[in-house]
Amino acid sequence: MDRKVVFDFDETLIKINSFKSWVVFLWLHSIKKLNIKLFIKVSKLIVSRKILKMDSHQEFKIKLMELKLHESYDIAFGKKISKYIHPIVFNYLKELEERKYKIAISSAAPNRYLERFVKDYISGEVLVIGAFLENGNLIENFEHNKITNLIQQGFIKENEKIELFFTDSYHDLELIKLAKKTYLISPSKKSKAIILKDLSDRVEVIE
Repeated sequence: MDRKVVFDFDETLIKINSFKSWVVFLWLHSIKKLNIKLFIKVSKLIVSRKILKMDSHQEFKIKLMELKLHESYDIAFGKKISKYIHPIVFNYLKELEERKYKIAISSAAPNRYLERFVKDYISGEVLVIGAFLENGNLIENFEHNKITNLIQQGFIKENEKIELFFTDSYHDLELIKLAKKTYLISPSKKSKAIILKDLSDRVEVIE
């Protein structure tokens, strides 16, 4: 049977929250490119979400993901966040690739820039699962949805164990329970306490 490993993305494979960075990037990059229409659209969305509190996080995310963006935006954003690659985690990924593990990167980040980042900065065959839109609906990849999506993509079977899992957060607790070993990357005090409470025998913390 194939040995399988799953990597979270935000604050694990990279050291930052990519979605927050993406919002700021779209706003600033649209100015840099003199794309006034996009600048106005992103500005209105930010005001509606952050100042007027009219949109939920999910609604805000959907509206951003519906924007028509040139591929160059995804390439430029990938270059920006590549500066925040976690060297320890990235080295594990490369080593596991060489050892012929099946690898999945599973994240709540939007699929469009996540897929581009993996294409540009990670060699080899890697399954990428992020949030995406289907008929205008947001298909999330968060908490239990991560397991559901891994099954639907054929990466694992129902209740199948994975060899290794890399994450930073207690939000991935269900997936941690499926892993024979988990590397917990620079966790918050809350995540560390929740995860180590019952699973310390198969969790290694990397601060």
